[in-house]
Amino acid sequence: MFIKGIDQEQGEVVAVHDGSATIKIPASKSCDRCRLCEKISSTEMVVEALTQIPLKKGEKVILSVHPGDIIKSASILYIIPLFGLVIGYYFARFLDRTFTLGFSGELYPALISIAFLFLCFIPIRVYDTRRKKQNRLQVYVKERLLSS
Repeated sequence: MFIKGIDQEQGEVVAVHDGSATIKIPASKSCDRCRLCEKISSTEMVVEALTQIPLKKGEKVILSVHPGDIIKSASILYIIPLFGLVIGYYFARFLDRTFTLGFSGELYPALISIAFLFLCFIPIRVYDTRRKKQNRLQVYVKERLLSS
C-alpha cells in the first residue's frame, strides 16, 4: 500500500465514522502483502483509517502509517528468523561437541538451523495475530487535499 513512501498514498473518503473514515484507494501489486486494506475489486481497495480531521464523503486525503510501526514490523519479520538460523547452527555444533554425536560435515547443523528458522515463525505468527486484534499497525489520515 505504501510503496510510494510512507505518507504518499492518496485516497477518497467513502464513509465517515466516529474517529475514523473508510477510504478508497487504488490497488497495486504490493497491496497483497500487508493486508491493512480490503480488496473490493481488482483496481480498488478500502481501508479503515483513524482521523482527527473532520471529513466529508468524496474528499481526497493523504494516508500514512507511523514509520516506527513499519520499522518494528520489518525488524520482527526479518531479524528474528535470521537469529533463529544462526542460533540453530551453533546449537547443533554445541550438541555435537557436548554429547559427541558424531555429526560429519555440515549437513546436520544446517538442517537443525533450518528447523530453528521455521520455529521462529511461530512467535511471529502469534505476535501478528495479537497485533491485528489490538490494531497496533493502524493507518491514519495525515491531511486533507484541497480541491482545485
